[in-house]
Amino acid sequence: MKTATLLLMALLTAAAVAGPLDRANDPALRWHVDVVPTQDRDVVEVVFRADIAQGWILYSSDFSLDIGPRPAKFSFDANPSVTLLGPIEPLRSQRKQDKSLGGEYSYFAGNAEFRQKVRVVAPTKNISGRIDGQTCFEESGVCQLFREKFDASLP
Repeated sequence: MKTATLLLMALLTAAAVAGPLDRANDPALRWHVDVVPTQDRDVVEVVFRADIAQGWILYSSDFSLDIGPRPAKFSFDANPSVTLLGPIEPLRSQRKQDKSLGGEYSYFAGNAEFRQKVRVVAPTKNISGRIDGQTCFEESGVCQLFREKFDASLP
């Protein structure tokens, strides 16, 4: 058990030292960002969808562990025309208990979806920011940090 924990920590440290990868040419993860209106005409949802290659997982945003996988984090660029409403919501993530990490984490396989409600308080054309997180290839245990910018047009 100690060997597995040490191996995991070494892999995570190596990924962290190497820094986030440029995901533009990485087939393991492809992001799609859309903005959709809601019934409230001043509120939209920013929808983040990820296509995840077979054998890979993407860690979700709704867990916190002292060591281990890094949860997905969505950062929005400052924009006085919009106000975020609540936290980002992952949809249909899977949960797993890991004794060596000392807790439960959530992840996606195949595809992922996150939604952020936003109130538009003044005219604006877009919303932008970045996504930071971690993917892992389950068979080998190799993990990668990533950083992906997004820029979505408002309806």
